[in-house]
Amino acid sequence: MKLLKRWKKRKEIRELQLRVDHCRSTIAEVHKALQMDAIQPEIVDQFQRLEVALEQVDVTQLRNRDLEDIEMATDKLLGEFRSLYRQGKLKNIYDGLLH
Repeated sequence: MKLLKRWKKRKEIRELQLRVDHCRSTIAEVHKALQMDAIQPEIVDQFQRLEVALEQVDVTQLRNRDLEDIEMATDKLLGEFRSLYRQGKLKNIYDGLLH
């Protein structure tokens, strides 16, 4: 029984780590693209701090609700850039196929 609990806990931690990594890579891609555009340096700096903060997240101490908050914040941040993209003030961040 203990073995099953440990396995479930490890699986949960791996899944949380994957979700954090996904948010972090999304932020990193946006940060990289913003550095190439004429965006205010303060915004680029905030992305750098956000990347660093996500790198320091300890998923073993993270609850699912905490991660949902991180994912919602990442999505909201991306939403803020949609209007800039639509106005032509930002170029495409991702050159691959869209889903």
